[in-house]
Amino acid sequence: MRPVRVAVQEGAGFVRIAGAGDDGAPWLIAELPASGPGVAALLADLVGPPPRELVLVHPARWPPERAAQWARDCAGLAAAVRTVPAPLAAAGEGEVAVLDVGASTTEATRLDAAGRVRAVAAGEVGGRLLDELVAAHTGRDPAAARAVREALSLLPAVDGVEAAQVRPLLAEPLTAAVAALREVVSGAPRVVLIGGVARTPLLARVVDESGLTQAEVPPRPEAAAVLGALERTLEPHCSLERPETAVRLQAGPYLPRLPARPRRALRGALLGVAAAVGLASLLLLGWLLVPPGAEAVPAGALVQYGYRLDVPAGWEHTGGLPERRRVLLTPVAAPEGSDLIAVERSPLGYDTAAEPQRARAELRAAYDAALREGSAFSGYDPAGHFAGRQVTAYRQEDPGGTVVDWYVVLDRDAQLSVGCRHTPAGAEAVRAACAVVVASVRAG
Repeated sequence: MRPVRVAVQEGAGFVRIAGAGDDGAPWLIAELPASGPGVAALLADLVGPPPRELVLVHPARWPPERAAQWARDCAGLAAAVRTVPAPLAAAGEGEVAVLDVGASTTEATRLDAAGRVRAVAAGEVGGRLLDELVAAHTGRDPAAARAVREALSLLPAVDGVEAAQVRPLLAEPLTAAVAALREVVSGAPRVVLIGGVARTPLLARVVDESGLTQAEVPPRPEAAAVLGALERTLEPHCSLERPETAVRLQAGPYLPRLPARPRRALRGALLGVAAAVGLASLLLLGWLLVPPGAEAVPAGALVQYGYRLDVPAGWEHTGGLPERRRVLLTPVAAPEGSDLIAVERSPLGYDTAAEPQRARAELRAAYDAALREGSAFSGYDPAGHFAGRQVTAYRQEDPGGTVVDWYVVLDRDAQLSVGCRHTPAGAEAVRAACAVVVASVRAG
């Protein structure tokens, strides 16, 4: 049957298309990679003649101007074009908190009784991270790990892997999703879980155990928004007016959040520098080169969390943070000292080679927001060069006398942030080791 109403949802890494007739329930037409053709080509290939109505489903964090621009770009593709935020499409009108845990990121949203977005928070956890953890635990490739993860949500054991071993491994990073939900829930009487990870009962269990409220899961949570956009009669939401209450966003993917500095010696001390503002991505003035006599060489390779890098000689992998896709490297001779290197991968949901200006603009906006909040950042250079690569560079001063130099590399659909924390005495050695990491770090 040819649909007369069509919904299109664009997400980080996917595009979903659903259709509906004059009567009956909507159906999912296709789910395709986000890097495919635009909406016009999709409709021509999958639908045929222009439908009567086209509903564009977008993330709640989009400003009204961006949603309205998407509607204008699609004008003429259907007799009527409207936009709707994904959580509203999935849950319908009424006061509700929606937790969307997708392939690469988490978005928590609170809607008011009229269906208006009142608060949004982001979390850096998604299905790909969970698959990477299962792959590392079982020795399987990511595709096989995903099949195991989803099967273990319903079975006690699959192919020799026991659910009791895997569930604690996955529950820890899912706390980042709960933290995002806690940011926005504010007494909402309902919590709805959507996105691919919501198919896993573990997510509902973690939310229930958090004490917030009992969670509801739609029958097809991964497609709940695109199907819901056609199931419900919702008012168009492409107005240029902003919500009465400003949308609240946790630190986005553009600047890594760093944990508080421990009192004892710090493997994570670098990551403690920016806890007060919850972000950073700092680098040295990008034109600085490694001083003569301070060269370092790689001692081995590290592959984790969807990226690889060379480990400098005299350094070792000593920790990390799964939900931030973060690894820590410390000197072998002083693993508990202040000098260290942190690397973090932030999925952006689009190809940075195709949209480099967008990636740089988003990074700059996050940097400027951090300055307004009082962060001790300086030396921002969007066109710096370090270790033979183009980087965005800036520096963060630690009140304790140490410095964090960050080097941000854009590669494929990811932002790779390399943070190098050093004392004055260790500056030369850390900079040399940092050059090895920056030169070698790659997504994929």
